[in-house]
Amino acid sequence: MSHRGRKSGFTLVELLVVIAIIGVLVGLLLPAVQAAREAARRNACSNNLKQIGLSIANYADRSEEKMPFNKDQAMCNGGNDTGRFMFQLSNDGAWSWIVAALPFMEGSDIYNAFDFKADAYSGTNLIQAARPLKNLLCPSNSSMTAVRTGQAASYFNWNGYTMGGTDYVGSLGHVNSGWKDCGAIPTFPDAPLNRFVPGSAGTPWVNGECMLEQVNYNGVFKQVGPRRLGDILDGTSNSIAAFEDMHWRGGNQTPFDYNVTADSAWVNPNATVGNLRNLMNNRNPAWQQGAGDQRCHGWSSNHTGGASAVKADGSVQFFSESMDHIVRYGLATIKGGEQVNQ
Repeated sequence: MSHRGRKSGFTLVELLVVIAIIGVLVGLLLPAVQAAREAARRNACSNNLKQIGLSIANYADRSEEKMPFNKDQAMCNGGNDTGRFMFQLSNDGAWSWIVAALPFMEGSDIYNAFDFKADAYSGTNLIQAARPLKNLLCPSNSSMTAVRTGQAASYFNWNGYTMGGTDYVGSLGHVNSGWKDCGAIPTFPDAPLNRFVPGSAGTPWVNGECMLEQVNYNGVFKQVGPRRLGDILDGTSNSIAAFEDMHWRGGNQTPFDYNVTADSAWVNPNATVGNLRNLMNNRNPAWQQGAGDQRCHGWSSNHTGGASAVKADGSVQFFSESMDHIVRYGLATIKGGEQVNQ
């Protein structure tokens, strides 16, 4: 008497068990995969800052310690205090320090194509300004595009242009300055020095458009005009040269506005410098101003828990968003004499 063999295969219950196990494994692996991807993006972001630091150092090496700098009109006091003729700019010309550093950051072709006797936002110059530069864009900044519309061209020209963006800015220090003066930032206790008081010697007011007031900036960069490595009296290893700035609109509306500000183009002198008085990753509605107020954006990133910066000696470091205010102040200023414990 013969017996038919039982057919092999999965029962419905067995199949459901296998699917459930696969689902659990995917659920366990997905966060690890996402974390690995963000780690790679953060590393790429740090490498960009490293290249920026090297470009600053190489420029200074070729220019008798003078670092790349912003050129803008800088007209105030009835037009008597002007940088236009000092820097041989066209009538409405303006150029960022990033433009000056292009030959040292694999951008020689763009630099050579610029007509520096014409406006930065006209003719062939506007074509060059619209080109995105990979090493100026943080891969973690997924909320905006590499080429950005509605962009200002300079401190004085806020017409809307299409230009390549930058996620990195040079440090103006710890100041209360035109277009960088977020009034909602609180004053932190610092007796008896009171360095955090806006308009004090520690946090000076600077009219960004006045050449005569540029001396009041206490960071590695100025809004307009050159700085030398020798000006960094606190030491290049204790002073932040450039940092991540995602140029988020922010504002005290809900939800937080992650759209791009109008001052985020790498050709714009006003967009390529930032104020370290503005707190890192500031999303506190009480420390923001109106929605889209461009004076409040600052040190920021999509990295978990902090953001990166490159110091004037070329070293890159990731800093916690909960860092002590005194430490942030010491890293921002170049001649305060602070002992920075990081």
